[in-house]
Amino acid sequence: MIICSFIILFLYIFLNTNKQVTLGIRINKAFKITDKNQLRTKKNNSSNSCVTNKILFIDEKKKNNLTVHVKRGKDRYLKSREKINDYMLFNHINPKLQNIGFATKSTYRYNLNRGHINSIFNFIYLLKGNNPKKYFITSTHKMNKSDSNNLKRYNAENEESAYLHIDQNVGSKQKEYKHMTSEQVRNNFINYFKNKNHTVVDSASVIPYNDNTLLFTNAGMNQFKKIFLGNVDKNSDLGKLKRCVDTQKCIRAGGKHNDLDDVGKDVYHHTFFEMLGNWSFGDYFKEESIEYAWDLLTNVYKINPDRLYVTYFGGDKNLPSCPPDLEAKKIWSKYLDEKRILPFGMKDNFWEMAETGPCGPCSEIHYDRIGNRDASDLVNKDDPSVLEIWNIVFMQYNKDEKKNMNKLPSPCIDTGMGLERITSILQNVQSNYDTDLFTPIFKQIKEIFNDIPNYQGKINEEDPDKIDYAYRVISDHIRCATIAISDGCIPSNEGRNYVIRRIIRRAVRVGKQVFNIKSNVLWFYKLVDSVCKILGNCFKDLQNEEKVNYIKNVIMQEELIFNKTLEKGVDQFNKIIKKCHQKPNNSNNLFSGKDAFDLYTSYGFPIDLIEIMCEEKNVKLNMEEFNTLFKKHQLVSDTNNFKINKIIDLPVEKAHEIKCKYNVLPTIDHHKYNWNNTFEIPKSKEENKDNLKLKSSVQIIYDGNFLDEIVHTDDDAKESSSGEKIENKQKKYALILKETNFYYENGGQIYDTGFIQNESMKFQVLNVQKMNDYILHIGVLLNGHIKKNDAIETVVDFERRKLIACNHTATHLLNFALRKVLTDQVNQKKNKCDNNGEKKEGSLEDSSETRNKLEGSSIFNCDQKGSLVDDEKLRFDFSFIENINMDVLNKLETEINNIVKEELNVSVKTMDLNESKKIKGIRAIFEEDYADKVNVVFISKNADDVLNNLDINYTYLCSIELCGGTHIGNTKYIKEFIITSEESIGKGIHRINAVTNKKAEEINKKFNDIVAKYKHVFDDPNENKLTDVQNYKRILKEDKFLPLIKKNKILEDLEIIEKDIVEKKKNAQKELFNKAMSIGKLYATENKDNILLDIKLFTEINGNQKVLEKVAQAYTKANKNLSYFFIIHDENNTYCVLEIRDSLKGKGMQADTFMKQVMESVEGNSGGGKNKAFGSSGKDKGTTIKQAAEEVIKKYL
Repeated sequence: MIICSFIILFLYIFLNTNKQVTLGIRINKAFKITDKNQLRTKKNNSSNSCVTNKILFIDEKKKNNLTVHVKRGKDRYLKSREKINDYMLFNHINPKLQNIGFATKSTYRYNLNRGHINSIFNFIYLLKGNNPKKYFITSTHKMNKSDSNNLKRYNAENEESAYLHIDQNVGSKQKEYKHMTSEQVRNNFINYFKNKNHTVVDSASVIPYNDNTLLFTNAGMNQFKKIFLGNVDKNSDLGKLKRCVDTQKCIRAGGKHNDLDDVGKDVYHHTFFEMLGNWSFGDYFKEESIEYAWDLLTNVYKINPDRLYVTYFGGDKNLPSCPPDLEAKKIWSKYLDEKRILPFGMKDNFWEMAETGPCGPCSEIHYDRIGNRDASDLVNKDDPSVLEIWNIVFMQYNKDEKKNMNKLPSPCIDTGMGLERITSILQNVQSNYDTDLFTPIFKQIKEIFNDIPNYQGKINEEDPDKIDYAYRVISDHIRCATIAISDGCIPSNEGRNYVIRRIIRRAVRVGKQVFNIKSNVLWFYKLVDSVCKILGNCFKDLQNEEKVNYIKNVIMQEELIFNKTLEKGVDQFNKIIKKCHQKPNNSNNLFSGKDAFDLYTSYGFPIDLIEIMCEEKNVKLNMEEFNTLFKKHQLVSDTNNFKINKIIDLPVEKAHEIKCKYNVLPTIDHHKYNWNNTFEIPKSKEENKDNLKLKSSVQIIYDGNFLDEIVHTDDDAKESSSGEKIENKQKKYALILKETNFYYENGGQIYDTGFIQNESMKFQVLNVQKMNDYILHIGVLLNGHIKKNDAIETVVDFERRKLIACNHTATHLLNFALRKVLTDQVNQKKNKCDNNGEKKEGSLEDSSETRNKLEGSSIFNCDQKGSLVDDEKLRFDFSFIENINMDVLNKLETEINNIVKEELNVSVKTMDLNESKKIKGIRAIFEEDYADKVNVVFISKNADDVLNNLDINYTYLCSIELCGGTHIGNTKYIKEFIITSEESIGKGIHRINAVTNKKAEEINKKFNDIVAKYKHVFDDPNENKLTDVQNYKRILKEDKFLPLIKKNKILEDLEIIEKDIVEKKKNAQKELFNKAMSIGKLYATENKDNILLDIKLFTEINGNQKVLEKVAQAYTKANKNLSYFFIIHDENNTYCVLEIRDSLKGKGMQADTFMKQVMESVEGNSGGGKNKAFGSSGKDKGTTIKQAAEEVIKKYL
């Protein structure tokens, strides 16, 4: 018999039946109850045997209270002898209510026979599933005219809760509704806005491109930040966006937005999630964005509008410059009663990118999971039954440093809705973890560990064994790790890679701890398959078998490493515990916070595990000390630092003011490509001088404000004869010209410098930046005065630019050579592995399946990750999973210098972006936003030959790249390419620094000078040159601007020489010590009768204090009672030792006092104690010291 129990927590009713009733019930199972209208099942069906019915019967019998009865057996509302399993029938909750039936698993639901909507509907909604928990249901209310449409809306509500609606005629079924899958939820969102003329944009990587302010992509707006800041190229695809829609992969597990430690403890935190968003960039605004949101939620997703509440910015005393957003309130009033449109302050309803920059009020949409009540008081109160589902940001202001709100010229819309959360609502489940975004992972976990219970959604005290906690942690973390590794993260000890390592290790550790998984079992990586099945249709790279195997292999390797680390960590913990018990001053058995922190950082032990282990050993953990250390250690990721770090900033609203108020046109800058990019000497100096200049005019002067004129008044700031020396404190301005040939900082290439001048002034350009459509020439006025509209000429420092161009072209050669050389290396290793595999076939422990998996996991990845070129050096960052040795670097350097010697032309062709993509082997940074017209840089004998033969793959034939920088005309001007350093800046990310042209000549000369200086080290290496060898090594290691290959070769040779010299010195010292021991031993056997202090100067051996100690050590073994004073010298110093033994006991002598008296005669040094003392002085003082000792001893005899 199925048992049920009902616990009444609270029953209360007011005298007036129109007032609310609050009812609290805990129930263990929902039961099937049938009424007289329901058909009997066949009696001969064994599954429907006679069962005594049990029903909660609530009847109002008293005026002020409700009475609750549990009825057994027959009742006028029940038919007995029916199996109890799926239904519950509530009767007489109020005289106005009768015959309300509810389904939990079945496809039946009964409607009201009398006119009331009651919270009991929601109670049964919450009971859906096998494991109902404690719920509190509220609010019955009398139906009025405004409620007359509620029954009509029950169809929509039924669709939410996956029940069928049965109309007044009980038993007439309607069509069954199926939940939307998460994929349908996502697609419906994308398609809805696609039909509203939104461009569908792919998700950006979770690794932010060219943005050091972010650890991970943590919001949908990250990839559009350049648009909001006004720094986007208007001719690029990004710059052309007016309205778009996307689903963005987001990770919040580091920096300001860090949910890592909360995952698993509740049912709504995640490290990885998808953010659905629609965007408008100066297109539609509040009216349309609100209309779209309402339409999508109520008409596409079929959410009951009576369960929705919205908030708007109602003003805030901390933000007096921003008025309440009454416009949004007015628009919302078209769709909602004003009682459900709620004002909130800055904390909840104002969004800002940073302390300064684009910002604006926002409007949040909240959903009431329970419904049929007034839940307005629960909005923004962290109540799990009323949750925010969508945030619409009205980006209409730009906040300056004085906190003034300046209206943006083109207001934007930025919205975000978490896929996991909206899916939980549409699938009628109580948490994100109950959706189909997680349940397949739960299923696979259960399949891997079939002895563990199923996931039941328990938290806190309801989950004492932490089984459900482990399910949540593992499922969340495998999603996060899979996406992060797919986008380029590799677990390591730095930055975002360290965060991913922590996430993987936390999941593995929780699995081991809760599911009792053995340390030699690898399991976590297997769950990648479930994640790829769930997300693969949206993120296509998760369908790539090679990529999937790569992800699994990375996680598998991390599991292997962590298993070993975990074992070592447990051993280390036990050692610390042992020391804790042994410390005499540790009576409280305190486990130090520092030791816990070391376990946390070095072994990946989370603090909760350390606490558990300490409790098991009856040791108290010093959490205060740990927390102090942890705060210092926390990863710092200033995710709000979006302010442009430039000398002068031109925000969006200022750029709009320039355009509209001052009629300033965008700067024309194509002249930067018109220059003599060779080192050929011009026919005449005058011709060269004219080529350096461009005639233009000043459109406006800017220093944060717009100026018509500036005058040089600083008489103390004298310029040098060259005009290049300036005072740092001089006022800086930005000149915006009509046309310019200055190159602004872009694409990793540093800006040009030079002068802007005319007959009445000279302005030195120190920095050039592009902001919005304008190029700012930032610098100082050296003399004279300048006014708006003045005619000027530009004088770019082209000699500096040529050096920059050499380095920039060299980065292209490096990018090309890397792909070529590293591909050869990977192929050689693969062939070697294949050959070894054939020879040892069948001898490996791994199965053939595992071997195939590992073979398929080595994805060749050698992509540019960043670069920097200036007039002195070039820096190039790239991805490559393996180590790079000197042999590879040597091949790279040789390959590039061979191309330099070929004297290949460097040609720049302007092409349509789509046409350029037809060139096979073209290189590009795919995260960059390219304009429709792009510059393609060819380093080849003839670029036209390439364009005429597009069927050829040029990946390994010549360098072809998209690039907007300036380049040298021919590779011969590079002269020589020299690698100065190679380092790993993160797991799988390498950095090469190199020099060319003039700087290459300089470091070659410097290197040759050093080699000449220390040539003697190699001519005759011996122990006397050890100091020179060590100095030579130190100089080479410390100087980062030396040829790395040559330097490394010399360091290897010096290492051998040093090792040889040290070995010889050790052998010579060993021989010397043996000689000293022999001398001491022999001398001890001589006749010492009537001697109290044996004073001896050893001339037959030279050595230092250590040699003298060896003499004394051998002497005392053979002569145990006689005191001694021994002296020895080497080529630089004289040393002595005195030990007072039995022969001088009772004479009142102290060794340190005696030695001090002796050494005063030679101005030497002394030290020691009352029984033994040491002395030293200059060269050849042995005889004098001996005589002094003989004189001093007489005082004591």
